[in-house]
Amino acid sequence: MKSKRYIIPLALILLVVGIVVMLPYLRAERPVTEPEKAQISSELIEALKIWKLIHAVSPTTEQLVPLLAKFNELEELKKIYRQNHRQIYDQLKRLQDDMRDVDVSQKVLDDYRQIEEQFIHQRREIKSEINKILTVDQQMKFEVFSFTYRRDLRKTMQLLLSLQKVDVKSQSK
Repeated sequence: MKSKRYIIPLALILLVVGIVVMLPYLRAERPVTEPEKAQISSELIEALKIWKLIHAVSPTTEQLVPLLAKFNELEELKKIYRQNHRQIYDQLKRLQDDMRDVDVSQKVLDDYRQIEEQFIHQRREIKSEINKILTVDQQMKFEVFSFTYRRDLRKTMQLLLSLQKVDVKSQSK
């Protein structure tokens, strides 16, 4: 129970570190290049994602590291799946209009189905490992978090960007 007291301060520290890392770029007089913006954005998104996960699930200190490792593994799996799925979907769409070679079409269709089945299987394995780390109550919280966190991240990023624009406007006056 003692270790739970440290989770919220740890989450806040991670959020503050993310903001501190980004702060010089927000106040910089020089224009920030696109690669720098992308790096800052991805770092901020990672910090926010970790903070939101910790806030939602409230893991103990013993659960935190394995949970983050499995969550990152799940996120990487989803990223790769989206890339592969998009590529094979584009092939399916092209072949849909040109059905001259049925064998090629069938191969692409089989590949599409295999990518989906493989993703479902790997996701199920990772979630099973996450469930072994968490209590039943935490598992429910994780499932709710998993369903809503992307939308919440988008809202948070939009808020931060709008605050940045207001700050830039006030500095230019």
